[in-house]
Amino acid sequence: MKITILLLLVSINYAFSQGNGKIENGNYVCNRFEWKINIPKNYNLTKVQELETLEKKGNTELKKNLPNNVTIQNRTHLIGFYLDSKNTFSASFNPFNNKKITFEENEKMTLNLLKQSCSKINNAKFDFKTSNVKIGKYNFFKIKVEGYNASNNQLVLTQIYYNSLIKDHLFGALISYNNEKEGKLLENNFLNSFKK
Repeated sequence: MKITILLLLVSINYAFSQGNGKIENGNYVCNRFEWKINIPKNYNLTKVQELETLEKKGNTELKKNLPNNVTIQNRTHLIGFYLDSKNTFSASFNPFNNKKITFEENEKMTLNLLKQSCSKINNAKFDFKTSNVKIGKYNFFKIKVEGYNASNNQLVLTQIYYNSLIKDHLFGALISYNNEKEGKLLENNFLNSFKK
């Protein structure tokens, strides 16, 4: 069973961005968004080639579920790090100057696309939970997706998507994990990454 396809769907259109931040003392410091996140010990930085491979696969899968009038917008990758292939963090952004759709409509469409994509994965079932979360001075829309093996109802992978409109950009973070301890570490790390 390939629940990892979820990771591919949202790890879409990442292109490494060197001008938006730098790594200092074990932290990624992002100038564009006044954001600093710790890179946990024992975690590795995600390589550009891996992101490009995910981009191609993610775009292919996403296009299967997109309405004809919707196009995929390129995202700029800020930082990605991983413990292993199932316990990962990544953050990216793209301009959001769309006059045709509001941020709320974009989030609704994102959730619907995730549900449509997940419904096509054989022998899997998914639980979706959404909420609004204040992180620092920003309001984030959170989607938590838990993927289960339908045969034995075993939790296989959890993904948490955070999106916010910051400085006319759609800032997004994705946390994926199959180890609860690592999931808590990654989520708490992100929740504490924006200045209050």
